[in-house]
Amino acid sequence: MMYRLARISEKLSVFHVLKYRDFRLYWLGHLTAVAGHQMVILAQGWLAWELTRSEYVLGALGLVAAAPAVALTLFGGATADKVELRRLLMVLQFVTALVLFALATLVTTGLVRVWHLLAVAFIHGAIQAFDHPARQALFPHLLDRSHLMNAVSLNSMIWPGTRIFGPALGGVIIDQVAGYTGAPLSGAGAAFYVASAAFLVFGLVLVPVHVPNIVRTRSGSVIRTILGGLWFVWTRKLFRSLIAMNYLDIFLLASHISLLPVFASVVFKGDASTLGSLYVVSGIGSMFGALVTANLGYFPKRGRLILFGAGMQASFLTLFGFSGSYTLALFLLLMAGIGLSVFMVSTQTTVQTLVPDEFRGRVMAIWGMNYSVALPLGQLQMGTVAGLSRDHLSPVLGGIAGAPSAVILSSAVMLALIGFTAVTNRPLRMLSPQGTPP
Repeated sequence: MMYRLARISEKLSVFHVLKYRDFRLYWLGHLTAVAGHQMVILAQGWLAWELTRSEYVLGALGLVAAAPAVALTLFGGATADKVELRRLLMVLQFVTALVLFALATLVTTGLVRVWHLLAVAFIHGAIQAFDHPARQALFPHLLDRSHLMNAVSLNSMIWPGTRIFGPALGGVIIDQVAGYTGAPLSGAGAAFYVASAAFLVFGLVLVPVHVPNIVRTRSGSVIRTILGGLWFVWTRKLFRSLIAMNYLDIFLLASHISLLPVFASVVFKGDASTLGSLYVVSGIGSMFGALVTANLGYFPKRGRLILFGAGMQASFLTLFGFSGSYTLALFLLLMAGIGLSVFMVSTQTTVQTLVPDEFRGRVMAIWGMNYSVALPLGQLQMGTVAGLSRDHLSPVLGGIAGAPSAVILSSAVMLALIGFTAVTNRPLRMLSPQGTPP
């Protein structure tokens, strides 16, 4: 019994890093902002679908967000290694809040057009190119490095955790406000207002955070700084392998979220609350997977854990694509969410633990291109494949034409790539917590 109690206490130790005041403030603000970001994802997709009923437009949202990220993310990483991180993050949060407030006003006044959504997606993508590497470079300096693994794991729980309540709250707001006002699009405007407030809160929470002196990269031009980061990653096979796997997972698997509005409306004949539920169960699964994986930090065969997580996610998303049952789909998304977190927490913990401080901003910028570049491009390919499938292959594919076939194809490709990696990449397969084969 005492042994079991000790084990439970050990598993809860991941939360002990919140005893650090500055990290606690950062983490709570980060949590609030990501919850707002989750609402933006849902509201943008829902609004774009309501305005156009086009999978191509859903994919285009990803493309316009990826364009500035491709051009600016490496500059964002170099900036994070050169400037004062707290002030940079504060400015980025305030600008994001202002942009979302403007979009919310356009929606509630009935003036919104599709190009407004595309413009906001473009601006948000440009901001994220600087925001993500700055966040990843800041938090390791807010606590003792002996607790870095727990801090990485706790940060990794934010995205799946907010997917539990962020999209659900967004769906409820959209439906309730639209029902109360009688204006179908006003609910999306309210969701954008709430998301704007969330980013504002993060900016304000950063005001009292104390950041110790950090050794910054001062010498050399921005281009030389960027090239130094790229060279660091390219010359280290472990980082190359982990980052490539991460990009593929986001591009082929996580990008299915762009088609959830189609599943909710067309496949399951639901509304915004149905869409919110699809996000919620995926978030619950991801949160559970993050909690479990956070306590496997010293699991001796981390490489196999990484491959298992990606394979689990791909397998259940394949089944999700074939499922025409709403109840079964909820279960499959739950399991896919668990696989996503097993993969993401394991890979990110390894990268954050091993990267030197002077390269942290640049390496995490390259890492962060999973969401700023790989995800939008993945959404583009998902929307394109879904649209082509629905327009040209419906007689052949029947009920899985459109969004389901896009998810099935991407998941099957990822499964094949995972199998190929497991066979050919022994260093990754045998990866240990220290980053080297045992």
